[in-house]
Amino acid sequence: MKKIKKDSFIVILIGFLVIFFLQTPILHALEFDLTAAQNTVGKRFASKFCEAKEKGFSTESSSEFALNNTYLKFVAFPEDERFIENLWEFTIGIIQKDCGQYLTDDEKTFLRDFFKEEGEIASNRDLYLPY
Repeated sequence: MKKIKKDSFIVILIGFLVIFFLQTPILHALEFDLTAAQNTVGKRFASKFCEAKEKGFSTESSSEFALNNTYLKFVAFPEDERFIENLWEFTIGIIQKDCGQYLTDDEKTFLRDFFKEEGEIASNRDLYLPY
């Protein structure tokens, strides 16, 4: 009886250790993916968006211009709402710093919705690609 309890305890302990060690790399991978996305997608999207706004384009046209001149149309994001939200916060921070004077609150809302929609598409890229 004592041997069974000891064996069960060891199996459960090993199970927890395996789960712990497997989850740590997954979290690091998501952080790495976010940093890479910020550098390749967020900065470029903000740059192209501001470029278009400074030329006098509407927010809608500037969003489309930025989308067409970034990797956002081609990347696949993890299926994680926080990932897209963190990428959005990073991107809007750059936009506000570089060309925030060209945006009204309504335009920021439109831009956020546009970015989130494109982010959801990037998170479900396999649903939008033909086979």
